[in-house]
Amino acid sequence: MEKESAFGRDENDTDKVTKTDNENLNEDDESSDNDSVSSYDILPPDDFHNNEHGANSENKDVDVDNVQHSWQESFADNLSQEESDDPSVDHDEGEIDIEEAQRQQKMLETYWKVMAMTFRSQGDAYIFYNNHAREHGFSIRKQKVKRGASGMIRYRRFLCSRAGRRQSKFITMEGRKRRLRPETRCDCSAHMMVKLDRERGVWFVASFVDDHNHAMARPDEVCLLWSHRRIGDGQRAEILAMEAAGIRKHIIMDNFISRYGSYDKCGLIRRDIYNLCCREKMKLIAKGDAETAVGIMRSRKEKDPEFFFFEYVRDKEGRLKSMFWCDAQSRRDYQDYGDVVVFDSTYKMNRYGMPFVPFVGVNNHRCTTVFGCAIIADETEGTYVWLLQTFMKANCQVKPKSIITDSDAAMIRAIRTVLSDVFHRLCSWHIEKNMQRHLHYKSLDEFRSLLYYATSQANFEQRWKAFYDKWKTDRTEEWLDRMYRKRRLWAASYLSDGFFLGMRSNQRSESLNSCLHLHLDYGMTIVDLVVHYENCIVRLRENEAYDDCEAFQKEPPSVTKYKALEEHAAKVFTPANFYILQDDLHKMGQLEIFETLVGIGRQTFMVTWKDNHKFRYNVVYEPANDPFLFDELMKCLDNIIAQKKISEEELIGSRRYAMLKKEASQAQQVEPGIGDP
Repeated sequence: MEKESAFGRDENDTDKVTKTDNENLNEDDESSDNDSVSSYDILPPDDFHNNEHGANSENKDVDVDNVQHSWQESFADNLSQEESDDPSVDHDEGEIDIEEAQRQQKMLETYWKVMAMTFRSQGDAYIFYNNHAREHGFSIRKQKVKRGASGMIRYRRFLCSRAGRRQSKFITMEGRKRRLRPETRCDCSAHMMVKLDRERGVWFVASFVDDHNHAMARPDEVCLLWSHRRIGDGQRAEILAMEAAGIRKHIIMDNFISRYGSYDKCGLIRRDIYNLCCREKMKLIAKGDAETAVGIMRSRKEKDPEFFFFEYVRDKEGRLKSMFWCDAQSRRDYQDYGDVVVFDSTYKMNRYGMPFVPFVGVNNHRCTTVFGCAIIADETEGTYVWLLQTFMKANCQVKPKSIITDSDAAMIRAIRTVLSDVFHRLCSWHIEKNMQRHLHYKSLDEFRSLLYYATSQANFEQRWKAFYDKWKTDRTEEWLDRMYRKRRLWAASYLSDGFFLGMRSNQRSESLNSCLHLHLDYGMTIVDLVVHYENCIVRLRENEAYDDCEAFQKEPPSVTKYKALEEHAAKVFTPANFYILQDDLHKMGQLEIFETLVGIGRQTFMVTWKDNHKFRYNVVYEPANDPFLFDELMKCLDNIIAQKKISEEELIGSRRYAMLKKEASQAQQVEPGIGDP
């Protein structure tokens, strides 16, 4: 913000301004906020030619004494005329006249004080007049300057911001759709004009009028006027830094208000912050939004050419069609945690409606990690095929074991083309949402059993047929037929052999999208999306670093009776995975082996709850090279599965179960003593 000048008295007992260490405006600088002729500036002609030749005079200055003398005589005549107009005034009118006379006297004193002042530069004059405007409740602006023959600025005029009138062509609705802006100018005549005295090298006041024809702003409103709002260099840098960090603009303003104690001490308003950020954004994307985003990626590629991956495609008209990128950390994370990939797209993330597609997964702390990101122009099968091929290319053609997506048909076809040998699962959250819209509310629980409860595929077919016959209507038939064709992508009976790390939906992708939606909307640019995406990635990696530190510095305590197993697991597992194992060990302690059947090369355990023998579970296992170790592992697996009430047939698969059952019956025929009471 502009720095105020210090005012003092010269040897002739006249006020002048001493030069500050950092002058805000240079006297030869003709740039200003209102230097150019504006369509709003229709002002009455100057009345300074009666006393001098005006700004075109190079050698003559204004005779200040003559101006003061003539103004004083005119002011006295006006007072005398007012007193003689009505000789029959009462007592109240006399008091009003006294107050008016005091006001006029104060204005006269202010006039003489201002007319006697000199300034070292026109910038100092602006600072003085702006401070004067702040004290009296109005705003000022600069009018165009006039120069001498040598090109040097000879005088400048500062006006009340409400001076002049708007041109007639700007106050008509002809050819306009938006309503007109409110009128702000009312021909106010208040002004201050300063001229350069070349002999003394100072600027003196040539004219000063402090008579306004409009209401003044209250003290708490002055800070909202234009000339009293300025963003300093420090504030500007702070605003841009906070905006780049993803802090919303209204929160930035709240921060300034909290720091300064009140909104009228900040020196700016919320609109100033929005305008500043908009101007900086326009500078950034001056060459085009897409070109700027591509340029950012190219610069990152140049800094890390070996590990940063970036590819993009243009359409026939040269516009950006698709863009994919991932940094070195994302590629390393995929090598470590890329067994399951969640692949989803989201809308309303930029002004062009281009879908944003992140590739996410789960790390060793069971937290979201990002493998890559893309922006695409459409959601066709060809676009998704290019995207998946590019993703594989960025990760050295290493395919995931499983992938989770929504039910988009183009996405499903693209995955069948590029990742045909990968387990593909549809998001259960989207299926839940669709079934509530298409099915009767009484059938939802029965459909959920088809969605989440794993049985043999033959059993599923029987259950589906019963469900279909029971709930099929003209309204639900089409949706049920479509879901049956996709049954291998959502039914637990067909996905039981897949590896999904406990995930059944694309909630990991949605969590990243929700974080981005805090800072992005349909009006944002691609550059905004790229910047805020990087901010989200930084937060995720910060959390991962914190979890790593917690895992190395702390060790969870053992709480079950399997102390040795817990102590070893605490050393090799992260806390998130250890607590899952600990819960299963706690459940295992509530189980007991009810009966053991020994066969050839295998054993069958009948397991039940200690406090409830109603439910019994059979577990069959075959010894390996290390029978003891295999036995312990099978016990753990048996107890974990038993707690979830999964049958033996579901555990080992229907075909394997039938084979083992057949072998067991044959073994009993060979050795009739085994298993007899």
